[in-house]
Amino acid sequence: MKYLKLPIDFSTMLKGNGRKECTVEESIAQYIMMQITSRYGEVAGRNDFGSDIWELEFNQLVKIYEWEETVRTSLLRTITKYEIRLTDLKVAVNLSEVDTNIDSKKYSEIRRKAVINVSGNIVQTGIPFNFNTSIYVSPLSQ
Repeated sequence: MKYLKLPIDFSTMLKGNGRKECTVEESIAQYIMMQITSRYGEVAGRNDFGSDIWELEFNQLVKIYEWEETVRTSLLRTITKYEIRLTDLKVAVNLSEVDTNIDSKKYSEIRRKAVINVSGNIVQTGIPFNFNTSIYVSPLSQ
């Protein structure tokens, strides 16, 4: 099976200039990243596609472990439902605060960084799959 590499350049495809393809691993990783960065209701007809990250974006009252567990559970639910090419899914989410202005000794720029790990097995081949990403979240990242 062939998979398309994102982003898709439709103008190039319509002119007949080939399409960019990727491996099943890259395709799964792209789809998981879409689920992480999508807000619930953003994808037409799939109101449960996305994650709780954006529901919690400006909620300062949630404890870190509650934030991690809420996001982990939402991602596990979404990925299990919509990424049928994976089995034996495990999702881990770790939230930390980092200073992104390391060059300045006077000013700090503290941001919250979410590290997300998704692992499982590819149904088609049985090969282990691992996906890791980091994103900055919360009002501290503004």
